[in-house]
Amino acid sequence: MMPSLKLARVGPALHASGAMRRTAAAAALLALLGAGCAATTSPDYDSVFGDATRILSAQQVLDPQAAQRNANVLPPTDGRTVREAMDRQVDDYRSPPPTNVINIGVGGGNGR
Repeated sequence: MMPSLKLARVGPALHASGAMRRTAAAAALLALLGAGCAATTSPDYDSVFGDATRILSAQQVLDPQAAQRNANVLPPTDGRTVREAMDRQVDDYRSPPPTNVINIGVGGGNGR
């Protein structure tokens, strides 16, 4: 037969009630969840985010130095020609030229 052990009785100051234990457990759970949400999962990905897009865009430029080389080159035209071209463009937007519609007889509409 096993000897019975007598447990020491804990005084009221050291005894935690069930509500207090639940509160402490909830606080610990919230702390763990908060720490999990605060940590980033992709520090390496964030540092190189967008690099592929910038590289592909740079690879599609034929001459990256063209803007610097041609900064002082003036177009071979005068101000009057440019103004008239701009006026024609504005007029075309105000009243576009009529469209030519060619009906080739598709869908005659007689129901047969």
